[in-house]
Amino acid sequence: MVSDQPIKIGMVGVGYIGQIAHLANYMEMEGCEVAAIAEVRPGLRDAVQAHYGIPQAFPTHRDLLDNAEVDALVAVTRRHHVGPVALDCLQVGKHLLTEKPMAATLQQAEKLAAAAEKAGARYAVGYMKRYDEGVQLAKGLLDELLESGELGSLTLARLYCFQGHNFYDCAKAVGLGEARPEDLDAWPVAPDWLPQELCDDYDAFMNVCTHDINLMRYLFDGTPEAVRLDYRKEAGSVALFDYSDFPAVFEFETFKHGDWCEGVEIFFQRGRLTIRLPAPLLKNVSAQVTLQRDAEGDKEETFEAGQDWSFRRQARAFVDDLRENRDSIASGRDAVEDIRLAEDLWKGLVS
Repeated sequence: MVSDQPIKIGMVGVGYIGQIAHLANYMEMEGCEVAAIAEVRPGLRDAVQAHYGIPQAFPTHRDLLDNAEVDALVAVTRRHHVGPVALDCLQVGKHLLTEKPMAATLQQAEKLAAAAEKAGARYAVGYMKRYDEGVQLAKGLLDELLESGELGSLTLARLYCFQGHNFYDCAKAVGLGEARPEDLDAWPVAPDWLPQELCDDYDAFMNVCTHDINLMRYLFDGTPEAVRLDYRKEAGSVALFDYSDFPAVFEFETFKHGDWCEGVEIFFQRGRLTIRLPAPLLKNVSAQVTLQRDAEGDKEETFEAGQDWSFRRQARAFVDDLRENRDSIASGRDAVEDIRLAEDLWKGLVS
């Protein structure tokens, strides 16, 4: 799709996240035109169309597909609705970006990735942490350290996510508060082998923690073996992974206070690389990156990333990838591995 013409985007779902994290970025972007929206809530649909001056608005994504001329779609729906919407878009060959996770089960994920490949559609999944400028800076440092061996071998990776407040401003979204219809197409939010009492927990894990699983796979260029999940409903939980040469540990919990605490520590024989991630909706703040170069800890260097926002960089990359006809760094096919790894992890609880 190499062309000087603007990339025409259709938005499916324009609720809070749809507006703040996605629509607003495409509206402000050069080389891009938001040509149409689809939203099942009529009051919200009308409010967003009027506020943003969008040419066309439709009640469903199918109406948009049938009647609007768009090059690509960005679908931001509730997790159990994203699969049916994504499948419809991909089967007619529309390039697509959806929020994460791409699906709740490996079977669902494989179905979506195969549909994209069959139709020749570019398919990206919204793991925006890969686009954080600080994360990309850290990824470059990590690759250099592994190649040079300057700090010795990598001995341990620690990831953590103690989620608190997202840092958002409700005043910047319009038309909120309208109830959703109850009869929308939906896919299951958990595998059929998982006990019913764990389905909501699995769904919550997939909503937040697949970000960290995906980030781990991005940093270390591969998918580890899932070793064990120590899951505790009302306390901190720990997942253990094996990269053969080193273990990776992921700690997670939902805080009851406002702080958002998320990051990565990568330990070497003679040093440590640290990535401190910002809250997801905190704009114009990149991950903080520090590197300790010796065992005594007296040679710590801080690396400055630009003041940008991972959601904005993700939107720009999606448009640029379409224009240059290249795969996303967070493609649907790659994201299948996140679902595979998550399932392997949770299977240990019921085996």
